[in-house]
Amino acid sequence: MQSLITIDIGSLFSEQDTANFIPRADFEQFAAQYGPAFAKFQTALKDKTSPITLSFGEADAIPHIKNLAKTLGEKYDDILLLGIGGSALGTKAVLQFLHGPFYNLEKHAQPRLFILDNLDPVLITKVLGVINIAKTAIIYTSKSGSTPETAAQFIFFYDQYKAAGGRKEDIVIICDSGDNGINHIAQQLGCHLLHIPKNLGGRYSVLSSVGFLPAEITGVDSTRLLAGAATVHQSIIDTPLPQNALFGLGTCLYELARKGKSIHVLFNYSSLLLEFGLWFVQLWAESLGKKINLDGQVVYAGTTPLTSLGATDQHSILQLYKEGPADKVLGFVKIDSFPVDITLPEAFPEEKEYAYFTGHTMSEQLDIEQLATEMTLVGAGRPCYRITLKEVSPETLGALLYFYEALVVYTANLYNINPFDQPGVEEGKNITYALMGRQDYSQKRPDYEKAVARYNGVRLKLS
Repeated sequence: MQSLITIDIGSLFSEQDTANFIPRADFEQFAAQYGPAFAKFQTALKDKTSPITLSFGEADAIPHIKNLAKTLGEKYDDILLLGIGGSALGTKAVLQFLHGPFYNLEKHAQPRLFILDNLDPVLITKVLGVINIAKTAIIYTSKSGSTPETAAQFIFFYDQYKAAGGRKEDIVIICDSGDNGINHIAQQLGCHLLHIPKNLGGRYSVLSSVGFLPAEITGVDSTRLLAGAATVHQSIIDTPLPQNALFGLGTCLYELARKGKSIHVLFNYSSLLLEFGLWFVQLWAESLGKKINLDGQVVYAGTTPLTSLGATDQHSILQLYKEGPADKVLGFVKIDSFPVDITLPEAFPEEKEYAYFTGHTMSEQLDIEQLATEMTLVGAGRPCYRITLKEVSPETLGALLYFYEALVVYTANLYNINPFDQPGVEEGKNITYALMGRQDYSQKRPDYEKAVARYNGVRLKLS
């Protein structure tokens, strides 16, 4: 793992400020205190019983995914991916990190890729004005096959696609293998059908067909993503506790949460990592934010994830991070070697505010600004850690994605909670199903309608 990503947790420690940091003497005791829990976690990875290891079984599906991507790429100008949450965020992270933010504006052999991850009529209408629906392949991704937002999108675009003479057999549906409506629809249409491993949750599914197919369509070799993940996987299993990056970081984050650090900020120092930050927010929040632990006790576990972009957010939210409540731990993600760089020429040498830039590179300045931000935060009593990515490559991204998946699962073990369910989001779905008239939720509709009638709140007007 050290050749792909490096973890530095030194700025989580302090011998003087023990209220906001971890004393090194305490850290030295963590092996005895938390070692058995980590050993159990390592065994689950080694034996491939942890759901996140299901991604490695997807290697067998990659040849078929490559062929499908090639077929779609040769036949269509555009790809329209319908999904929300884990069905879209991971793909966005891959696209942004490996192609940058302007992929759809650049000229290349691969199709453009549009990802619709919200039920917004303006968004839907705008994309119809950009694509030719008859020359667009549709990928419908839904783990359950019944996610209401994505289902509504699919109904609309399928109708548009059919009216334009689109080939229904070229539609791609990605879901689990259960006996549900979307599998019935796929059989009815005779279209392409890819299945997500049953126990691989949506927010962990980027390293599966969910992320692999769009990656391949845009020219990214998904075997390289999986190879990076495998490198981290092996490192977590093999590295002894005192040097194990995942054990050290996960245990420290858990201990800092016990000290009142209830917010986990990930400060990403490259625009290539913008979408990765949003993927992290879902992964962390939905996996660790739990009311009930595995023993049935009310625990209200978890810390609140935030994502920031460096250096942009140094000019906004950094003020709060440094001088606001001391309730945060901050992680930095930076890239050691960019694929390109810009050296600044000499300009306005007589002006001291400009002369000093001569000969420096933009990546050098970004690196210095990250370090300066970390130093000023640590000096203000804010614990920080740093992850350095070797380069911009599929292997590095696969390593980073798997590292954070493993990090949340190990941290969940310390909280004694289930990192793979999401009971907090189910009630809202159930209300939506009932109020929208879904037949198998009809008996709940009267109760929800009564609740809506009482839900007036306090309404204020501005004249």
